[in-house]
Amino acid sequence: MRPIGKARTVEGISGGGETLEQSLIQQAARVLASRYNGDPADGYQYLSALARDRGTTLTRTARSVLGERDAARDGARGEGAGHVFDSSRYLRRTHPKAMERSDKEPPSFDDVPDPPEWVDSVLAAIHVYGCYCLPLRIDGRIADFVVVRANERAADIAAPGSSLIGCRLTDINPNVLSSGLFDEHVRAFESGEPFSRGPFEYIGVRNGRFEPSTATMKSVRAGPGLLITWELQPEEDQLLARWRQSERLAGLGWAEWNLFTDEIVWTRRMYDIFGRDPASGPLRMDEMPALLLPEDLAEMEEAVRTVFEHREATTGEYRIKQRTGIRHVTLMMEPVLDADADPVAVRILAQEITGRRRRERALAATQQRMLDEHRRAEEERRFATRLREVILPLQAFPMTLPGLVVGARYLATERIGGDWHKARPLPDGRVLLAIGDAMGHGLEAATLMAQMRAGLAGLAYTGAEADHLMTWLNELVRAEAGGEVITGTALLGHFEVETRHLSWVRAGHPPPILVRGGDAWLLEAEAGPLLGVLHDPEYPLTETSLEPDDLLLLYTDGIVDRRDEDLDGATERLMEAAAVATGSVEDRLDAVIRAMRADRTEDDVCLMAAWIR
Repeated sequence: MRPIGKARTVEGISGGGETLEQSLIQQAARVLASRYNGDPADGYQYLSALARDRGTTLTRTARSVLGERDAARDGARGEGAGHVFDSSRYLRRTHPKAMERSDKEPPSFDDVPDPPEWVDSVLAAIHVYGCYCLPLRIDGRIADFVVVRANERAADIAAPGSSLIGCRLTDINPNVLSSGLFDEHVRAFESGEPFSRGPFEYIGVRNGRFEPSTATMKSVRAGPGLLITWELQPEEDQLLARWRQSERLAGLGWAEWNLFTDEIVWTRRMYDIFGRDPASGPLRMDEMPALLLPEDLAEMEEAVRTVFEHREATTGEYRIKQRTGIRHVTLMMEPVLDADADPVAVRILAQEITGRRRRERALAATQQRMLDEHRRAEEERRFATRLREVILPLQAFPMTLPGLVVGARYLATERIGGDWHKARPLPDGRVLLAIGDAMGHGLEAATLMAQMRAGLAGLAYTGAEADHLMTWLNELVRAEAGGEVITGTALLGHFEVETRHLSWVRAGHPPPILVRGGDAWLLEAEAGPLLGVLHDPEYPLTETSLEPDDLLLLYTDGIVDRRDEDLDGATERLMEAAAVATGSVEDRLDAVIRAMRADRTEDDVCLMAAWIR
């Protein structure tokens, strides 16, 4: 595994080039740092402490840590979803710094040393938790503190039937290591500068059990020892703090109106909800109509009557006028009744739901837009379908024309496209063959398709060559665009009956396929630009000699444009399908459609085949 980040030099680990052993040590250190919410340097310290505790090398300890991690992962996979709900997984562990004792344990005391005589008097005057500790040293370094005196308030820390006297500080609560408090106590003792922290979230100890709490802590060197005092937040204060957090998270405010004293009490969140300055005090009942929108006033009057006349709780949603705008507020009012069922107070719970209503309006607007778009798209689809049915079925296939037989297929998807085809004899004896695709889908594409097809039908009777027809068709598309960019592709040609020559041009359209003697190939020729793009484009004219029994296949890109296949591969398959197809023109077209699965494409497909007689 490649190590992540930069290696940090830690005692017992060299900083040179990485070896397998160093990689294992780095991985294990990262695992420990992640497990105990530490940084990489802490991870190395944890690993060193484990190695010293187990009396083994860093490498062996690293292998052990990584093996435990993999075993835990395998166990989690095998136990299934129920393992996620195993509460024991989430219990707090003792921090590994608690094992950081070195190979030498701090000395234990059978007889706890006596502190200075003044300690008992000082502790008796302290009204919070207090204890006096002496340092325990290893090789001149403070490794722990031992409690030699504690006041009465601190007695409830120890488990029932036991005493704090003689206990080491890290044994009483190992969390002093993970929280950094132990280092602060050492610094206060050695420097002589008092330490103070709080209030802060702390895992405290009561009756020998760990309990999350909010604490304030101080420590100061006093004579040969360290005087430590701390105060845990009272349970009532903790409940109040939790309620305030709940108010903030849920957008809740609470109020009570004493009907005897006319005193109104608001929590801080109520002022935020109503946009009121706390210095102005709570809102009075007679001030409420000025804040409500007129449309909501009648509902509020009914709620007040329900509380005072019917002695029932009520809930309603009201719009409050604030300096920042209209706010939506849910008010729940409940009467407090005496023994005679007369109201003595009213309790009110308010919740601001402006954000929720804003999201609901945005969602409703989005849904309405989607419905409108769907309705519009459906109308366009029906119109485009009808337009296509009106235009394309004017010719019946197969068509027997001078010198050839023409067949065609049109496969439409739900998204109506602009594919079109045309084949007809001309007064000069030639036969016009054309196929095209108006870019896009829906009504716009169907309309452009109709314009291109109808325009070409008129232009073809001028007797102009195919390249001129394509140029005029380009001008027609540009004129219909009305300043917008509307494009299309087309391939059109004239078939000379006597010579069996095809004069053809293409504007951005796929080249035709020629099938002769069981072989198929593309009639490659220079293509002009898309219709509607350039003002005065050139469309090169190509001459192709055809022979009896040849099959000329014209198609739109829908049959070869696939998400799961590249264009060259799909074109190659189309050529193979055309080469092996046999029978009449109609039979060959059906065979090609089956081979290409053209009825399952995402775009419309248009095919036209001309069999040379």
